[in-house]
Amino acid sequence: MALRRHYATSLAVILLLGSSEICGVAAAKKGKKKADAEDGFDRMQVEMDANGGTGEPPPQSPEMAAEEAKAVAGLASDIKASLTDIMAILLHGSGPSQEQAIEQLIHLAASTSEAGPTQARLFRSAVVAGGALPALIAALSAGPDASPSKVFLAATAMHALAHDDPTTDDDNFHAREICESGAVPPLVKLLEAEDPRVQGAATNALSSLAENPMCQSMIAAAGAIAPLVSMAQYAPDMLKLGALSALDVLSVNNADVVRQLGTEGAPEVLQGLASMGSGLLREEAKGFSTRLSEQPTAKRLNDQEHAKAARQTRQRYDGVRQRAFRRMQGWGDDAPNGQG
Repeated sequence: MALRRHYATSLAVILLLGSSEICGVAAAKKGKKKADAEDGFDRMQVEMDANGGTGEPPPQSPEMAAEEAKAVAGLASDIKASLTDIMAILLHGSGPSQEQAIEQLIHLAASTSEAGPTQARLFRSAVVAGGALPALIAALSAGPDASPSKVFLAATAMHALAHDDPTTDDDNFHAREICESGAVPPLVKLLEAEDPRVQGAATNALSSLAENPMCQSMIAAAGAIAPLVSMAQYAPDMLKLGALSALDVLSVNNADVVRQLGTEGAPEVLQGLASMGSGLLREEAKGFSTRLSEQPTAKRLNDQEHAKAARQTRQRYDGVRQRAFRRMQGWGDDAPNGQG
């Protein structure tokens, strides 16, 4: 029970920390949010009508179709109705209507995590297996003229979808499906974005995806190590913590990543953070440095052991973020409602 509560709290808090600007976006729209939503659905309908109907859904394997059907069948009716509207706009809408749909998807991911791990898992399954990934990846890859808020929201949505339930293996296909759909290269590219919000959202997404061994290799091969090491050295503290989390998960059971970290100067960066970094970073940098030095002689893990070790690594950093969030909110170390 405590682990499940930790999972729900973790996802909600990490999404809040990683996407605090969502609140700013929402506040700016507060007076007209309902009207904007209705207008977005109206625009979507016009676009669909102009195209002669609802268009073709994205290609879907029989396995994904079965996963989607199973997930949708288990969702609460209100979540199912909201998801139907969101998916319609993601697949057939454009511009502001899609951006709004992505924002709604993120909030639903957080709210379903608070409703319990089963609803959270079913929601992510329905989204990933239901064909939303091409639209989200397109938003990540939209180029220099793209809306920064849309790119940020898309990266945050990837993080929400990649985040798994540590009490079950039923949702292990999520990360692999996201990576195989092409999300890794644009997320790695966003590590060097000018907007720190976008950098943080991409880092969080990659940290969660890297728990999967295949995704871990894809992320390292796509060139994530160098920008993450740079972020750990020069970025603000919360971004540094996110970079350490991603690098630590990437290094789990992976000798190639450990070698890359040495080449990019990560041991020196960790030593500097362990001795002169803020209180938020010192303990994690010291622990990471120790694990890095032990990796060359560590026993090779099988896939199940790998996933468990990577998950525990990511959860440790999530716990640090939760404590930081509580302090930012003036809660101290004793969170209300049993959130500790």
